[in-house]
Amino acid sequence: MPGAGEDERVSTAPSEPPTPTPRRDAWRDRAANELVAKMRRTRRHPRPTQFDYLHVRRLVDDLAAALARVGTGAKDVLDVYCGARPYDDLLPPGATVTGLDVPGNPYGLADVVTDEFLPFPDESFDLVMCIEAFHYVPDPARGAGELWRVLRPGGHALVAVPLVWEYDRTVLEHRYTGPALAALFADWDDVRVVENGGRAVSWATLTGSLAGMLQWNLPDRGVLRHALRPAFTGFYLLVNGAGVALDRAERRFDRSTATLPMNLLLTARRPARELQA
Repeated sequence: MPGAGEDERVSTAPSEPPTPTPRRDAWRDRAANELVAKMRRTRRHPRPTQFDYLHVRRLVDDLAAALARVGTGAKDVLDVYCGARPYDDLLPPGATVTGLDVPGNPYGLADVVTDEFLPFPDESFDLVMCIEAFHYVPDPARGAGELWRVLRPGGHALVAVPLVWEYDRTVLEHRYTGPALAALFADWDDVRVVENGGRAVSWATLTGSLAGMLQWNLPDRGVLRHALRPAFTGFYLLVNGAGVALDRAERRFDRSTATLPMNLLLTARRPARELQA
């Protein structure tokens, strides 16, 4: 017969292994939420302490104006390569917004995740937007055709692409001038290309980008980078302040047909009544 102590040990032993606390999953969820919040803030409400403040500020202002012009009344909206979806609040109230992104995107906010470009039935949307991502489409002409296909007659496409910006040597990307981007949509109506900033915005953003590269590649990141953070913040403020002044002067005095915009924003309307072949 076992002794009392042994009986107690047997009776108190767990019948099943304890379930581990999902700390890793909770940490990942928290990190993902923080990443989404940061991306939404920096893309929707940029601060002068950001290296790309002027670029984002001009893009957001022009995007808001474009959506106020072409987005009114849209009921079904497609956001292509939606990322963190920072511009949802600029869309018409009550609209049904479908976000599409590729597998492996870090935000987890897409409604449709696929490598296929626009896997939707014909004439599904009133507005299709692709913000800072159309330059990744391998075949631009086919991409523009797909935007046309999924739009209802009279619907609008809104496309924003960078011009003066870094690229990844391992990834196929395209760059467009204003006329080249407009030419892709030559069969559309009401084609309009807006330049989101000129030389001054490009200068400020590239200067800030260079400083940002130095900041994030400092050795001993836990100490040195933290110690120098106020200096970099002050530098971004200085560059962006100078960029604002130069941008005002450029917009006032520049009369040349030559330009160097940071970004381009196109709006185009699929004809409400299409010509018969």
